Amino acid sequence: MALRTAVTAEPIPSHVSALDYVIGPALEQGHDVALYAPPMFRREARRRKVEFHRAGTDWTCDPAVQQTASGIWRESGNAHFDRHVFGRLWPEQAEAKARDLIGAWTHERPDLVIAECSDLGAHLAARVLRLPVWAADNGLGPVLLDLWDTDIAPALASLYKRHEQDTPVLPPMLTPAPVPWFYGTPPPAARAVRRTVASFRAAAPGWPDRSPASSRPLVYVSLGTLTTAMPGLRGVVGRVYREVMAALSAAGCDAIVSAGDLARDLPSADPRITVVDHVPQPALLRRVDLFVTHGGRASLLDAVQGATPVLGLGVLADQPDNTAAFARRGLGRALDLTATRDEIAAAVTAVLGDSRHTAAMTAAGAELSRLPSLDITRLRACAGA
Repeated sequence: MALRTAVTAEPIPSHVSALDYVIGPALEQGHDVALYAPPMFRREARRRKVEFHRAGTDWTCDPAVQQTASGIWRESGNAHFDRHVFGRLWPEQAEAKARDLIGAWTHERPDLVIAECSDLGAHLAARVLRLPVWAADNGLGPVLLDLWDTDIAPALASLYKRHEQDTPVLPPMLTPAPVPWFYGTPPPAARAVRRTVASFRAAAPGWPDRSPASSRPLVYVSLGTLTTAMPGLRGVVGRVYREVMAALSAAGCDAIVSAGDLARDLPSADPRITVVDHVPQPALLRRVDLFVTHGGRASLLDAVQGATPVLGLGVLADQPDNTAAFARRGLGRALDLTATRDEIAAAVTAVLGDSRHTAAMTAAGAELSRLPSLDITRLRACAGA
């Protein structure tokens, strides 16, 4: 029997892609899938051939929100940034999202809700309507768990009380990687499931990725979509891109640099380095020798599935911890965001010169592929109501 499955997302550019491990299997198993998300994701729903229902606002695109958050990051560090964004801003937005979803789901009740783990309004709406719900880890699960008791639950308490609900709790969690990879302490009722990506993201690039005659290593560089979308971080991230490009030039590498809106501000004086605004990342990572990355969860898992070692330069939120965790597992190296071009060049050379990193990535890819497939019908039965 086809189940009406409601998937929710919050307004971070890459977050629908981070939910493809839920959307893809649900469609393949013949279920009806509807995406309830802010307006910025209407096109993403269309690309995946799922229904779109507007819920919540594009609040992360507000220049004042971006400026304040990035200012806190620059002046006080990542821990204060996390407390501000996830302990204050996200709970403040939960009421509007919950109101939209309660209205929509009262009119057309889903059989199952799979909400982003950071979609606090969706968690509340499902609870109010007594709908079976799972939280889908988008990479922010560890940050939410760290802040839940001290910041997030207290910030949500009055909203839950207005809806006659008890203490806020995270729903049981789905995660597209072995739990110990990113969690020191497993989240409650965590279920690791196999990761999939949308077919259009796995399509090969339409331009050559290396000269047929080149014997130089090919490096792919991307520092994420959110960092380049936030005006307050553009200067910092632009500097890092320039240091990386100079390091790769000095190390004698061919490189593809995907820099979003920053691409036009990063002219390359080295013909071996190509700067573009976007690439189909999962496909490209099957064809390169090294990935220089900001360490977002989806990007790291793309690297594992491409068996490509990483050099991590974590920027914000979960990213520094993610890159450190991958370095500990031998999947590459991690550097601080303030690393110089000489330090970056040395790390690039070290990773490229050590075949153990590639072997570790291949083993990690095998571990990832052994995870069980997501079964929507079974998930509904386990969730209850």
